[in-house]
Amino acid sequence: MMNRKEFEDALMATIVEYISDQVILRYAQACKKATVLFSGALIGYKDAVTSLNELKKDGWTLTAVLSKAAGEVITEERIRNDIGPDAIYVEGAPVNGRQIVDDSQFVIIPSLTINTAAKVANCISDNLLTNMISRAMATGKPIVAAIDGCCPDNKVREQLGFKVTEAYKAKMRHNLEDMLAYGITLTTDYSLCSKVNEVFSAKVSLPALDNSKPAPKKDRIVSTKMEPAVQSVSQPVKKVETPSSVKLDKKVIGRVDIAKNARFKTIVVRQDALVTGLAKDEALNRGITIVKE
Repeated sequence: MMNRKEFEDALMATIVEYISDQVILRYAQACKKATVLFSGALIGYKDAVTSLNELKKDGWTLTAVLSKAAGEVITEERIRNDIGPDAIYVEGAPVNGRQIVDDSQFVIIPSLTINTAAKVANCISDNLLTNMISRAMATGKPIVAAIDGCCPDNKVREQLGFKVTEAYKAKMRHNLEDMLAYGITLTTDYSLCSKVNEVFSAKVSLPALDNSKPAPKKDRIVSTKMEPAVQSVSQPVKKVETPSSVKLDKKVIGRVDIAKNARFKTIVVRQDALVTGLAKDEALNRGITIVKE
């Protein structure tokens, strides 16, 4: 049974935790502003539409920019109807691409074309989109690109009669390797939403949270619908056994306590401990069991 002082301390801890969470939530939402660059590829476009609409449901503000080719092949009207971005620009009209990138926190490239991938890989910035990509890299903005439209091993491309030489395919793979080396995250249009949120979570995170969980493997050229375009080199990894439970000797267990110990499957607390509602929610989301002694 808690005495008055213990109860007041527990109440204050809960209030402070709630306010902190609300501040962080608002900050995170304010950071969900992305520039979406369409270069004109149709392979993967349908999956891209699904992913981008999922991002909108997650609270993302999307500004679409179409290359000249995308404006002709996909069209502004189709983008507007399929995705409904908050703003849309087409190359050829007066567009301040530099300012658009600077005003965003993120750059997304669905259905990347072979041509744009080659230009980015070779540091060529001769049109609106490649200039915007260069600006994003120069200012450290996270970039996630979907490779369905430029991957030489895409099954759809093969079915459409893509019969270039192996040397040509090797060059296309090399371009994608270069983009990876520049810090651009590559994924598929099908996985675009989850990958963007994954990269976003890594960039916008709470301080002092548990960092002991293994970091997600960096994509080589990932796919759920096509074969990988690049084989990653496997290195032997020594397995380290991690305890499955931890005991917290505290009277008040908050959400941050759960997050700090996210590597454990079970968190044991004192019989008289007060577990806040936010802590219970955090444990549920992470699949952690809280056990009272």
